[in-house]
Amino acid sequence: MAGKTLPLDPVVNILVNLAAKSAVRKAFNLALLIGETTIIPQSERIRTYTGISEMLEDGFKTTDRLYKAAALIFGQAKTPPKVAIGCIGTVTEDETTRVETPVETIAACREANGEWYVGIYCADITKAEHLTVAEYIEAITPNSLYTYTTSDADVLTNDDGNIFAAMKAKNYRRSLGQYSSKHDDAVCAIIGWAMGAMTGTAGSAYTIAYKTEVGVETENSSSVFASSTVDKIKGNNGNVYINRGSSYDIFEEGTMADGTWFDEMIFLDKYQNDMQLSLMDLLYQSNKIAQTEAGMTQLKDAIKEVCETMNKVGFIKSGVWNSTAVLSLAKGDTLPNGYLIQSEAIDEQAQADRDARKAPNIYVSLKLAGAIHHVTVQVDVNR
Repeated sequence: MAGKTLPLDPVVNILVNLAAKSAVRKAFNLALLIGETTIIPQSERIRTYTGISEMLEDGFKTTDRLYKAAALIFGQAKTPPKVAIGCIGTVTEDETTRVETPVETIAACREANGEWYVGIYCADITKAEHLTVAEYIEAITPNSLYTYTTSDADVLTNDDGNIFAAMKAKNYRRSLGQYSSKHDDAVCAIIGWAMGAMTGTAGSAYTIAYKTEVGVETENSSSVFASSTVDKIKGNNGNVYINRGSSYDIFEEGTMADGTWFDEMIFLDKYQNDMQLSLMDLLYQSNKIAQTEAGMTQLKDAIKEVCETMNKVGFIKSGVWNSTAVLSLAKGDTLPNGYLIQSEAIDEQAQADRDARKAPNIYVSLKLAGAIHHVTVQVDVNR
């Protein structure tokens, strides 16, 4: 039996390096419902729930507006894993206490929790307050969306200053409105569906057009709702829930106030988030990224992973580049996987940028898979 022995390290030295954890990617599947409640104290501001049963256990009642809004979130064909509930607080000024304005509340909720993506104000709110919240949402970080429900009659007649027209005039890209005379918070239904659809699995990219809002009546469920009225709503980039052809209860049509599609906003926001974190993880976990073409390849490989994910879910696909030229990418060229990543030559970098350890500019060109919402078929019959 051996006595005291000497270590093996001088002969065989094993180094075990455990990689640092990558930052958790936001799933972009959390909606925030803001309303009046005494269950969540202002000091806490936000609580998350995995279902309406948890809300009941916490003290909410089935008659509470926030409960009914959450029931829409969780009641859709696609269901998110949780919802955030935020409380409206108070502000004390000059020894006088008042209720927070909607924008003050949503700003406080943004500060309290950075994970929620879509904010919905489930309480009384004026047209001017809608616009103030929309203005705030356009500018904040991290990227967020504001969605709301209106029953204002002037959106049906397209009167001057109606909320859809006012939002459109401001070119707000991060606000989506739905007209509903049937439910105070009808938009929660389509947002619940959208949050539930953010699974990240293959082929999971979606559009919210023509989806069913479970728990919401269509506008023409019991009375006439003219096609011309629908056209006026949609002409101002508003949205509405209607029945077509007797059998189809559908949400039309999924546009933000400036006309941008909701699905493009959420997937591009997720793409930006994931690419930023992917590059940060690479910088954080590496001893260094050399200021060489090999180093640039490392950066572009990190971006490539995110692009491949967008291809997998079906948000980008192979197609022809029909925009202006980008470095070597010319109009008419095909992007085989829906993307092309290019960078400026490292040898041509300005010395000042090299001294500052900046990477040459990287250019990513994406070809969106798009979505078909309208179909025309010509049928020719010969006898």
